Amino acid sequence: MIINTSKGIYFVEKNYRDAYNLEAFESKYIEECMDRHLYIVGDISSGILRLKGFDDDPKSASYYGLIDEYLKTSCAMGCAYYVLRRMHSEEECEKYKDLETDTTGSIVITPMKKESFDKDALVLQSNPKSKVNININLNKINEMPKIIISKEMEEIIKEDKESLSNNRQAKKIIAEEKIVEQTTYVSSSPDFDPSKKQKNFGNRNNKNFKNNNNNKNHNNNKNYNDKK
Repeated sequence: MIINTSKGIYFVEKNYRDAYNLEAFESKYIEECMDRHLYIVGDISSGILRLKGFDDDPKSASYYGLIDEYLKTSCAMGCAYYVLRRMHSEEECEKYKDLETDTTGSIVITPMKKESFDKDALVLQSNPKSKVNININLNKINEMPKIIISKEMEEIIKEDKESLSNNRQAKKIIAEEKIVEQTTYVSSSPDFDPSKKQKNFGNRNNKNFKNNNNNKNHNNNKNYNDKK
């Protein structure tokens, strides 16, 4: 049976328990998800319609050869369902118009046949090793590349070197002419000579200080005795 819907023309391959309903199908159909599929399976459970798309690519997880497994594992047991095949041309419609829709519960869709892998037929061929053609010049590993410098750049480099040399000489002259701080000694003693070493200068001062204190104490004692 061929049906004409707003979503396309389909051939109803299976219609178990009279599951197909045009209004429910069109309201549930989503173009972005279903337009790319060749087969559409609709199953009804608890009064709710669910649509699932399948294609004709044997490598795909939604290959139409897996519809029977889908109905057994992902749908409620004994639920009503239908299988629609999309018609792409008038010639295809003419081909299917005389076919009858199957209303039985069983569905037979030939699954994809997988060929067994023949391990004995697998032959690994190796290519013979060829002589390594790599030449390394050890003298050029750490060699700096030669850079060609223009005459203008050579003049600039020469001027920079001369300027750097002049700056260094100027700094050297300034360092030599730097005034070294000198220590000035001031003393009331006529025998003081700042050019001589004054290692014991502090000791002599301490000695003079003690002598002055002794003289003062002696004079104070003498005056005290005179008063008596």
